[in-house]
Amino acid sequence: MNLWQHPRWMTGLCGAAVLGCAAAPAVFLAAVDAAALGRSAPVRDPYVAPVPSGEDYYILRQLTAQQQQQNIAPPDPQGAGPDGEQPPLKLYVSARSSLESMTNGSEYRDTVDAALQNLADQGVLDRQWVDWATDWPAVDEAYYTGDDGWYYSLDVPYYATDSLGFVTLKRFALEQGSLYTAFSMTMDSRTGVITQLWISAPRTGDTPLPTPGEDALRAFAAQAGLENLGDWAVPENCPYPNALYSRNGEALIAALVSPYEYSGWSGTTTITSPRWFLNLNLQPCAEEELPLLTP
Repeated sequence: MNLWQHPRWMTGLCGAAVLGCAAAPAVFLAAVDAAALGRSAPVRDPYVAPVPSGEDYYILRQLTAQQQQQNIAPPDPQGAGPDGEQPPLKLYVSARSSLESMTNGSEYRDTVDAALQNLADQGVLDRQWVDWATDWPAVDEAYYTGDDGWYYSLDVPYYATDSLGFVTLKRFALEQGSLYTAFSMTMDSRTGVITQLWISAPRTGDTPLPTPGEDALRAFAAQAGLENLGDWAVPENCPYPNALYSRNGEALIAALVSPYEYSGWSGTTTITSPRWFLNLNLQPCAEEELPLLTP
């Protein structure tokens, strides 16, 4: 019988052939699976997830470099070589901190306000601290005359940058004519990560202002991009009442709120004022360097 004379039969046989070919891989895999069921075999070289470390994070590498270079002693003429050569030093220049030595940062006022508001939005800071830090005087209403005879506007922040790219921004204010630091904030200029914050607030009673707790410190780690270190925990026997430590990253976050007595000068008059301060910082810290409470 000639199949070409029976096209319907021809179509049916072709369809059956196609279905058989399509089903063959499934039948084969099912047979393999059935054979493998009930058997176990050791996995050769099982995958182990890498443990993160401080070296994996740019901000911790920067902070470690800063810490190491700050600890380098200045050149010692007595230790020079026979030709007066000094051992090589890393070129680290710290940020200046006095008003007269810093640069007017009027263009960064909005940056400062936004950074502090973000910390409040993220749950790092209570908004009371942000309100004190950003309590700028009215434009052109507050000036300070420095020892150099220059007039300094106090409605703007002042900044200084170290040689690693960390920027310190400060707001200065007057207490009965005496200059004091209202806040100081250090951030990495490349990433915007905040590594240190100090805020001063007036003290009118013995009830302390809110201190960042564990959740707030975890939020501070997150803004630094360090939440994935994965092992942030409250360190044992630590003198800091509010702290988190990461063994993986060898990094410590600590916060402290404490009373202090501001003392300054206005002309020949001594000015004192009871105040609170908040100190919040991120720093590299090897486990053996963790501070411990002494019995």
